[in-house]
Amino acid sequence: MIDEQTVMMGSLNSLSQSWTREIMVTMRGGHFARKLLEHEHAELFTRPPKCARCGGTSIELRRRSDGTWFWRCYDTVCKTGPNGRSNAWNMDVRVGQGRR
Repeated sequence: MIDEQTVMMGSLNSLSQSWTREIMVTMRGGHFARKLLEHEHAELFTRPPKCARCGGTSIELRRRSDGTWFWRCYDTVCKTGPNGRSNAWNMDVRVGQGRR
């Protein structure tokens, strides 16, 4: 996504080897771009919360193997527990109509 008017889709690495076959399509149009942004929950995902434990802003969006999205704090205060294992704060993200 470039903006609410321009979408580039595909795989094009201008520095790749000359023998690979890659392509990129540029599509211009507000309707398509807005629908894609809506489908990908862009508005929701651009507003990460502050960590409820440490108040930090080192928040990352992650996805579980079951497809649910969640915010996770990566501040060292939250990331590591007393035993050295991960104890990061996380919060589920609700997307769509009652779905996670």
